[in-house]
Amino acid sequence: MKPHGERPRPARTRTYATMNDVAALAGVHPTTVSMALRSHPSIPAATRERILESARQVGYVRDPLLDAFNHHRLQKLAVKQTPSIAFVIDAGSSAYFFGSGYHPLVYEGVRAVAEAQHLLLDVFPLGTKDMTAARLNTILTSRGISGVLVSTFTPETKSIELDWDQFSAVKIESHHLLPQLDVVSNDQCQAARLCMRSLRQRGYRRIGLATATDDESRLVSTFTSGVLVEQASLPARERVPPLLFERGDIAAVAARVAAWIREHKVDALMTNWHELIEIGAWDGESTRLTSTAIRVPQDVAFASLDVPSGTPHIGGIVQNHRLVGMRAMEQLSLLVRTFRRGAPENPSATCVPGYWRDGATVPPKTM
Repeated sequence: MKPHGERPRPARTRTYATMNDVAALAGVHPTTVSMALRSHPSIPAATRERILESARQVGYVRDPLLDAFNHHRLQKLAVKQTPSIAFVIDAGSSAYFFGSGYHPLVYEGVRAVAEAQHLLLDVFPLGTKDMTAARLNTILTSRGISGVLVSTFTPETKSIELDWDQFSAVKIESHHLLPQLDVVSNDQCQAARLCMRSLRQRGYRRIGLATATDDESRLVSTFTSGVLVEQASLPARERVPPLLFERGDIAAVAARVAAWIREHKVDALMTNWHELIEIGAWDGESTRLTSTAIRVPQDVAFASLDVPSGTPHIGGIVQNHRLVGMRAMEQLSLLVRTFRRGAPENPSATCVPGYWRDGATVPPKTM
């Protein structure tokens, strides 16, 4: 009982706005308000602007002590959570991942970053009867996998139909592959330009590029682009038209390359096709173009645009495939940890440069 004559205390009136007030005015959930005020990347820009305007209208002011507490809580959660990554590879090339060359080196770089950053990594070959894109999407979703790293696919695969809005994603090399995602690749344009310059420094003047049409499709013509840029400053007599050939029997391909060499008087051949040279037939002084009478380097110098390991006699560009894998996984890890999902509006391209290596197949030319 209150003493007789005591005035009742007036009810306290709330004079500050809350997130619930902002949410009600903006027509969203309070959680969405919280994420928008923290500039969370999953909140569309238009929604965030509407929420900020609503906050201004109701006079909402963030509590710095509460912000500090939430930041500390989220940091602890981030440490406890271990993101899972799917490394999606072309089923047609899956056997190469455990041999030598490009694919194993890329995978080595991917795995090194995954282990260093405590990421769970699973490899999924895509393109078999048992592993369609629809089934892969179901598996990734059911396992709670948040990141997808897409390896190199041949141009026959035009797109991968996943529910990309659920995943953070990065591609390796496959510029042609839809959807357009952030991509990490070797800098093939730089490789071609550096190769041409290095050959010219060694006295070669009729330098020609020979590569497969599907390679150029997958790499959006970066080899050809590099060559044409370098040729632009050369006199017409030193410009050799690039040769693009269809994949097929290597003897038939070599015969076509040999005819092109003779027609255009090529003195230095640039190519990413190691099959065009009889690598194992090197006798310390020379070898031949496969199934032809053209001698290397007596008749034509041979410069590789991707020097294979274990071939000290081959000169050309050494590509850093392991670093490509590392950079791709580092970029994907950042996207996963910052909750950036789906295909970006403006995809980025990260290009890893190679370097020139001397070899007996590209000796200085004697005039």
